[in-house]
Amino acid sequence: MRIVIAVQPSHAHLWPITPVAWALQSAGHEVRVATHARFADSVRAAGLTPVGLGDPAADEARTRSDARPPARPEEVLRYADVLGLDEQGREHWIAFYQWLLNPISDYIRADLPYAVDLVDFARAWRPDLVIWDATMAAASMAARVSGAAHARFTLNLDYPGWCFDRLRERRAELRAAGLSENPVADLLQPLADKYGIEVDDEILYGQWTIDPMPTGMSLPTSATVLPVRYVPFTGADLIPEWLRGAPQRPRVALTLGESTRRFIKGDWGRTPKILEAVADLDIEVVATLNAQQLEGVEQIPDNVRALEWVSLTQLMPTCSAVIHHGGGGTFAAPVAFNLPQIVCDTDESLMMQPVEVDPRTMADGTYRVGFEFGVSEEVVQTVTTWQLPGKKLEATPAADYVVRRGAGVRLDHYEKSVEEVRTMIQDVVREPSYRDGARAIFDTWLAMPSPADIVPLLERLAGEHRR
Repeated sequence: MRIVIAVQPSHAHLWPITPVAWALQSAGHEVRVATHARFADSVRAAGLTPVGLGDPAADEARTRSDARPPARPEEVLRYADVLGLDEQGREHWIAFYQWLLNPISDYIRADLPYAVDLVDFARAWRPDLVIWDATMAAASMAARVSGAAHARFTLNLDYPGWCFDRLRERRAELRAAGLSENPVADLLQPLADKYGIEVDDEILYGQWTIDPMPTGMSLPTSATVLPVRYVPFTGADLIPEWLRGAPQRPRVALTLGESTRRFIKGDWGRTPKILEAVADLDIEVVATLNAQQLEGVEQIPDNVRALEWVSLTQLMPTCSAVIHHGGGGTFAAPVAFNLPQIVCDTDESLMMQPVEVDPRTMADGTYRVGFEFGVSEEVVQTVTTWQLPGKKLEATPAADYVVRRGAGVRLDHYEKSVEEVRTMIQDVVREPSYRDGARAIFDTWLAMPSPADIVPLLERLAGEHRR
């Protein structure tokens, strides 16, 4: 088969799907990864063949000054009221409407070349199957135009699918309230008009969904789901000499994510508190933190090795526990390495609050459209930006899953004192019960089909659905 995989130009989107791409290539299929042209080197570094979308010299779509901003809270909550959502449902809706709708909007714009380039490539190459990460919604149209079968790949909880179901259930109420029946359909409509395509459920949901979430964590949706084991991959770097042997004392990985640090300065006071807490412990900490995340840290303890980057798939096999921010891939990697987890998660809503700031100064915990450190810093006037909650989008479901199964604890850096954080880390490293809980999650993970196992199913489904 010929297979196109469409991904956002981010390692957090490329790496989770890479083992599936390898499995398909190893079975003899031709695989092409379609993404922003400037991300092509990262695709090649993963052993895959890139198809560049747009101009490699152009800024990534999210860093454009005209990128879609997050919706204001009153708009988000008006929808939530009409949809009749409870407290947990509102959080799912906020994750979708105020957070994910923005990156979804970037690569379906008819006025930018990315979606058009993707459709043109699919028309010319005639793939049998298109697999698209859930933020690359234009890929379903490329599949429709070229006659290919197509499937979504969910990087974490399927917030779009869950919200599509709620929107479909409340169509009449939404119309009566003057609200859109489906915001993603609205974003897709100009592109659909260009190609004469109807934006139906198949375009929105995909013909099926490939879901790498461990059993018991996924959100229920009406989508047809093909589960797959999440096999962690974080690059093929040279193994540093210090990682080649076993550590002299328990090693703990501290990783607080790659995506947020590109847009905000500081870490909500979380990093200084954690580093102070570990300073007196008889452990070795490997902290993958850059200068933005270390803002506010006066001194790095002697037992902490601070590095801007190290491959987690090299680091984690040497560790006794992991402290992390709750991101989908960073949560899944310790599962595969049978490690207890300390998940950073605060007791607050995901809601982003708009504030007025001077973009030439970076207040802690703020996000602004068009800004990224080292990429697009030429913002020169006061703009509306958003105060972010002090946690990752997926932190709460990740922490809930880990705590519920006895595989770790939740670290709320606002609520816990330095001494409480110190005790928490010490307990997770020493107490056998946390290793038992991690083993139970590992066994659940191991029972899921591997990327190689799902290749025959993908072949069959592609044959059934392609036109």
